[in-house]
Amino acid sequence: MNKFRLFIFSTISIGILFSIFTLTLLNPNEKLIEVSSFPSFKMKELTGDIINQDSFIEGEYKLINVWATWCVNCKLEHGFLMNLKNKGIKIFGLNYKDDKEKAIRWLDQFGNPYWKTIYDPRGNFGLEIGVSGAPETYLIDKENKIIQKHIGIVNENIWTNKFIKLIK
Repeated sequence: MNKFRLFIFSTISIGILFSIFTLTLLNPNEKLIEVSSFPSFKMKELTGDIINQDSFIEGEYKLINVWATWCVNCKLEHGFLMNLKNKGIKIFGLNYKDDKEKAIRWLDQFGNPYWKTIYDPRGNFGLEIGVSGAPETYLIDKENKIIQKHIGIVNENIWTNKFIKLIK
C-alpha cells in the first residue's frame, strides 16, 4: 500500500513539475509582476537636464523602454519604437548601463523615439524598478503603477497583445 501511495505521489509531482517547465518554455517572457508604484526619482537625462517623476503627467499612461547601445535586440526593436513615436505614443527611454556619448550618437544615427531619456549609467535606478537587462518595456498606468513588464523586443504583436489591451 505504501509503495502505491509513493508511486501516485511521485507521478503527480512529476506531472506538476513537467507542466511548470513546459509552460515556462512556451512563454519565457511571460512573468507575473506585482503591481507596484513607479518610484520617485530625480536623475539626469541624456541631454543633461534634470528629470523627475513630475515629468510623468498624472492621469496618462506612460511607456518606459529600457535600452542601451550595447544591446543588439534594442537595435532590432528600434524601428518599431520609431513607428510608435510617429503614431503619437509618448515613450520615455531609460538608457541602462551605457556610455552617455555613445548613447547620444546612437540616437542621432538611428533616430530618437523617446520623449525624454533617463540616463542610468550604473543601472541603480533600473534595479529599483526591476530591470534585469535590455530591452525591457514597462507600462505605467494613470496612477503611476507598473501594470505591465515585457522582457525582450517589442513588436506589433507584443504591442497589440500585451500593451494595447491594458490601455483601452
